[in-house]
Amino acid sequence: MAEVQLTEDAREDLHDLDGTARVIVLKGLKKLQTEPEKRGSPLGSKLSGNLTTFRKLVVGDRDYRIVYRVDVDGSVVVVWVIGRRSEDEVYQLAMSRLRLHPDEAAREFAVALDEIWHG
Repeated sequence: MAEVQLTEDAREDLHDLDGTARVIVLKGLKKLQTEPEKRGSPLGSKLSGNLTTFRKLVVGDRDYRIVYRVDVDGSVVVVWVIGRRSEDEVYQLAMSRLRLHPDEAAREFAVALDEIWHG
């Protein structure tokens, strides 16, 4: 079972939701505990930026997006953004958070590479 972690920003996203939306998103986060690498859809590279290492999980009546990364071994899921579907706003927010927290993204990438090379 994977451990689901939220960045500080994602925790704020969750806190800002109303009660009904929060329940829907929490159910989605619970789903990520089991085979997170098979849930959601992989994101790619667009004009707004490169999110190829991220996945998105659509929850609710396609109203909310959870943008996350899965460690190579599938044991940890890090949620970066939780938000309403509104054009590409969620993905633009993910890119801006990556730019604001490059050390965290680099650390996650280094851990993933270490697991690949050293098992």
